[in-house]
Formats: sequence, structure tokens, C-alpha cells
Amino acid sequence: MLRKYAALLLAAGLAVSFTACEKKEEAKTHLPPGHPGMGTGAPGMEGGPKVERTIVVPKDVKAKWKSVKIIIEDKASKRSKEYTVTIGSTFTVPKTKVTVKVLAFLPHFMMGNKEITSASNMPKMPAAQVLVQEPGKADWTGWLFSKQPDMHPFPHEKIGIKLAAVSSK
Repeated sequence: MLRKYAALLLAAGLAVSFTACEKKEEAKTHLPPGHPGMGTGAPGMEGGPKVERTIVVPKDVKAKWKSVKIIIEDKASKRSKEYTVTIGSTFTVPKTKVTVKVLAFLPHFMMGNKEITSASNMPKMPAAQVLVQEPGKADWTGWLFSKQPDMHPFPHEKIGIKLAAVSSK
């Protein structure tokens, strides 16, 4: 009787653990197009090995997109303002010592094993790579996604930085 009870508990425990594994795997498959899986070592992701990828901005993208609009949110007042920043230039957030440099813009963000590029010139997954600097704090380099603003957001206690909606020109 005791053996049957132990076997039943073991079987139930295995069933629960297999179900949990399936749910974890299922969550990985619901990422936006062009986004790497959770275990691929995407830049800034915890737990995975950091993979260096080359950023390739196609010539037609460089020719068409000269600036981006970023939204700066004051978290205390809950107010936001939109600013146009030329790609390659640095913008100082008003009333702060925070600077934002727009390093690259990709209208159709696509990440491969060795490079990050734009799959087209259409704004299907707009992303801007930015470098954020503030005296006394570590630099933050990351991607801002206009259609996925909460994916890898800029972590700061006083301000939020997002990429505004992008439309084809």
C-alpha cells in the first residue's frame, strides 16, 4: 500500500513538472517577429551568454530615415513630451544631466545569429538603438521598440524613454 502511494505521488510530481516545462516552452514561442528566443543570449538579457552581433543598416534605410522621435516621460509628474532626434546625434533631456544618443534606426528590426539589421524599409518593427549617459551612473545601451515599448525598457527612477510611433514618409 505504501509503495502504491509513493508511486502515485511520484507520478503526480512528474506530471506537474512536465506540464510546467511545457508552459515555459510555450511562453517562448509568443515573442514578436524578429525577436530572439529567451535562451539566445540577446544583449542585455539575464542568464544567457552575451552574443556580439554586428549592426547593419542597409543603404536604403540610411537614405530614407534621418531622425527618430523619442518620448521622454517624467515619472513624478506623469507627463511626457516628444522630441525629434537626428540619428547619430546626442540629445540632453531637459532639466536633467541625462543624454541620449541615437546610434541606429531600423524600421523592420531583425536579429540573426551574427547581425542585427532591417528586413525591409517599411516600419513593421521600428527600433532605435540608443546610448544613455548620466554622470555617476553606468552607461546604458539598448534598443527601444515603438510597437513593443515595454520590451527591454530603459531602467531609470525618474524618467522613461520610448520610441514614438513611426510612420512611413
